[in-house]
Amino acid sequence: MKIVIVGAHLSGLPLNHQLTERGATLFRATRTAPVYVLFALPNTTPPKPGLLRRNERTGAGIEVEIWDIPRAEDFASFVAMIPSPLCIGTIELDDGTTAHGFLVEAHATTTATDITHLGGWRAFVNAAKTT
Repeated sequence: MKIVIVGAHLSGLPLNHQLTERGATLFRATRTAPVYVLFALPNTTPPKPGLLRRNERTGAGIEVEIWDIPRAEDFASFVAMIPSPLCIGTIELDDGTTAHGFLVEAHATTTATDITHLGGWRAFVNAAKTT
């Protein structure tokens, strides 16, 4: 099963091991369709983003990775670890296809910082290292 990764599970980031321990492999890097906003969620450890779909275009898409988890039971155990307010939903990609991946419940974004202009979580993490 394929899953769209947005934040702390990206290659080389703190939670990526939760994918690789399940035999998951990177399928491809891509972008979402330009209808999403990305937030830095407060009070999460490690820091996590939230991806939220809007009705209108938001500019460029958000950088994401698609990972392939080979066994259904490994996918289920991975999804079971996802803390609220994160959830799994259908994400539209920049090529018009869709895949399941990480989204955030809208209520969690009211106190979050909009980081859409950075284009992705990795850019946010890198920017935070230089400040």
